[in-house]
Amino acid sequence: MATYRISSILLLLALAGCGAGDQAGQTPAPGTAAQGGTVPARQGAVAFAATFAGNYSQYTIAGNPDGTYTITDIVGGALRHVAPNSRLRFADSAVGLDLDGNAGKIFRLYQATFNRKPDIAGLGYHLETLDNGALLHDVATSFIASKEFSDLYGALNNRAYVTQLYRNVLQREPDEPGVLYHVGYLEGTHPDGIKLSRAQTLLNFSDSPENKDLVLPSIRNGIEYLPWGSSLPAHPVSAYAAQYDGSLRGGDSGNLSIVVNASGALQASGRLTGAAVDVAGSTTLADGGRFEVTLTGTNLSMVVKGSIDLATGVATGGWTNSALGQSGVFNAAKPVVQPSLFPQVQTIVTQRCVPCHSVRPTQPGFNTAPLGITFDTEAQIRSRSASIFGAAVQSQSMPLGNVTGMTQAERDVLAAWFAAGTP
Repeated sequence: MATYRISSILLLLALAGCGAGDQAGQTPAPGTAAQGGTVPARQGAVAFAATFAGNYSQYTIAGNPDGTYTITDIVGGALRHVAPNSRLRFADSAVGLDLDGNAGKIFRLYQATFNRKPDIAGLGYHLETLDNGALLHDVATSFIASKEFSDLYGALNNRAYVTQLYRNVLQREPDEPGVLYHVGYLEGTHPDGIKLSRAQTLLNFSDSPENKDLVLPSIRNGIEYLPWGSSLPAHPVSAYAAQYDGSLRGGDSGNLSIVVNASGALQASGRLTGAAVDVAGSTTLADGGRFEVTLTGTNLSMVVKGSIDLATGVATGGWTNSALGQSGVFNAAKPVVQPSLFPQVQTIVTQRCVPCHSVRPTQPGFNTAPLGITFDTEAQIRSRSASIFGAAVQSQSMPLGNVTGMTQAERDVLAAWFAAGTP
């Protein structure tokens, strides 16, 4: 290890040209990680630069030429600018913009080790340990000791291990000089006498320029994670049961309808205006009201990904059509249910109009309903709503001579009922 530290600068310069990065091996810190590595005692989370009331899916994040980021609310359109390397807190999760800092390092290490994007809870846990002083080398060691790593890699010799790193991390077959180079360091046969652990070799691949370029499109606009000690909103799927109607915009525009039933089954459908295609698809609602569904139509396929915020009753997120290179956002809300004014309306009509307009009038001087118009039932009142509005509100000619004493407040209720669409 001493020889390695003395020669580390020379080694890093050499690794830069051989598909490897610049993480040096370090002495483990005290503490124990969930996957078997060592981490220091927790001292506190990194402060959030900005907090947002809605779910992560309700916002878009875009980088600016000066390194800052602009966060846009899909629903309200409000903009907010934050500094480079910020951490953001949303109602359901968080996002790290430190792409070259701890968030970027742990994301790349997950991707490199397991050939997959990290789960947001695991990412949040290990990001917390790094923020509190843990060493990336220790996290890499814990990953190598995990069952998932064992299942993925198996019992490989050094050459096979390096070959698998090329495939899993760099997504390509290795070149022979590169294999010999890394195997030499693993076996201590390199001319400089330095021997590297498998964890360090993994880190070198993870933080290599080639891997950074591969991963960048996935993290360019931030890295989502679940802060340590928190969880996604814990609501039963039945709480999300509703129909959410709205629109999508971006590379194309159109309408979108999302229906969730009490068991969590989700049906989505819509129409793309530009493509003039109807699309539909189904999936099952995931934890936290999240979903990802593929909608298909004639010669068209698009992925819609987002979440439902129970606090607002709004579904938000983004959509992509990889084949056409199109993308955009969507938002959909529960239809606004107008409070029913009809019970009040029926009471007013029964008291002020039915004495005359009834099959059995009770108002003195009336044996039959004027013009045969009756308001004895709900159906009769609703079918004549426009006439009631015209006579009782606009001209105020009904009741005739106001013999039943309709008040202005009652006429205002009738006006509000008609204006609201007669709910």
